[in-house]
Amino acid sequence: MGEKQIAVGIVGGGRVGEGFIRHLRREEDVRVTGVVTRTPARQKELAEAYGVAAFGTVEEMMAAADRPAVVCVVNANEDHAPATVAALEAGAHVYCEKPMAPTLEECVGMVEAEKRSGQHLQIGFEYMHGTMTSRLKRLVDEGYFGELTWASVLDSRGHWWSISPSAEVGEIWKLDRKRGGGIIFHCGIHQLDMIRSYLGPIEEVTAYRAPRNALSFYPADVPDNVTLMLKARSGAVCNFQVFHNRAPCYYREVPPFSPDWREVPGHEFTVSLVGTAGSCLMQIYKERLHLFRFDLAGRDTKFDRTEAFSPNPPDRSHHDMHGLLMRFIRSVASGGGAIDPAEEALETMRLAFAGEDAIATGRTVRLADYR
Repeated sequence: MGEKQIAVGIVGGGRVGEGFIRHLRREEDVRVTGVVTRTPARQKELAEAYGVAAFGTVEEMMAAADRPAVVCVVNANEDHAPATVAALEAGAHVYCEKPMAPTLEECVGMVEAEKRSGQHLQIGFEYMHGTMTSRLKRLVDEGYFGELTWASVLDSRGHWWSISPSAEVGEIWKLDRKRGGGIIFHCGIHQLDMIRSYLGPIEEVTAYRAPRNALSFYPADVPDNVTLMLKARSGAVCNFQVFHNRAPCYYREVPPFSPDWREVPGHEFTVSLVGTAGSCLMQIYKERLHLFRFDLAGRDTKFDRTEAFSPNPPDRSHHDMHGLLMRFIRSVASGGGAIDPAEEALETMRLAFAGEDAIATGRTVRLADYR
């Protein structure tokens, strides 16, 4: 990139926004020009802490003399769409954190705004760009498994009550379906993106949950454990299970509890694929990919090999948010585009809305109804 720095602005003055500022300030080819947050007191605080200009709106930031070429939208979910559209229309490329927006109409509007503007929109579905997840995709594309027939994804993490146990449930935004979107919309959306990548387009979703939550402090409309059964257009099926009621709370902030997630019993993220030629078990937190081949003539399944990915830098196996961000920034700075088409992210959002509706209604939901 030479000595020229890429001007980047941040929309969102919360914990994620601060994290983006700190990360980008460590990159020699990036210059953070400003941050957008509504509260004047917070604007003053961020400006003093990081030496950047602070604004109340995207429009104000884009009208400044030192305007950003790339805008990172990391504010509240319900504010993603307005900020993204405003930045695109003002001539900036946009990196928007997942999920795109709380409604399908807004998601479609974001993609349409990208097309009108001639700029590029990258949605933060980084899971498919990890060292392990992308390796598995290459094996699928190379035909290692033959024709895929089945997949299983298990995500077990701690519950969402991350602040003081004495807090009111209304303070836990992730447990508010209106703000957080639900267990699949917020927590499982990355996995849905992975499932689509491995199996192709999904046609149907059915949800199964217990009649009541084991964790009584969870609202009734947000299950603490759910299973989705998905049917792909190819005929392949997938069992996607999310646990919030098995492992200790990795997200505990008050009182502090922040262990190495790779060592927490019950904290698990595994992916299994089965095809006509072989199968696998990908243990993401253990950083191991076990591969098996079918010996049909010998009526046997044979262990092929284990591919080890450790020691991996933190989150590099699947959750390298900042890695995807920097790839996007450098891509558009050099005249390229988004790493993933926004239209593909929109398809993942359709699947997320369908999954949440399947949970809410208890019925099988067809993706064709989300056009």
